[in-house]
Amino acid sequence: MSRDWVTVVFIMTERKEEREIEIPLFLTANELILALSKAYGLDMDLSHISSCCLMAENPIALLKGSKTLEAFGLRNGTVIYFTGKEGGGDGRPV
Repeated sequence: MSRDWVTVVFIMTERKEEREIEIPLFLTANELILALSKAYGLDMDLSHISSCCLMAENPIALLKGSKTLEAFGLRNGTVIYFTGKEGGGDGRPV
């Protein structure tokens, strides 16, 4: 795999589901949020995308906005969480 792509673990905590996915590092956090919401039918309020976020570890980060995933430092093995709870990590406004 190219260094422009990473394999991450995407965990949807309320559903108790976990997926290993490959994502390009040139995506912005907002683009990732939109893609994951569409792909997994997540209950996210995308009408206020500027305040949507996902939580990550390895590195620890709050993924939101127009910053690229590369700029956040995502790498192979990063874990991204969708908690489905308001106030962070769920794609809902903070």
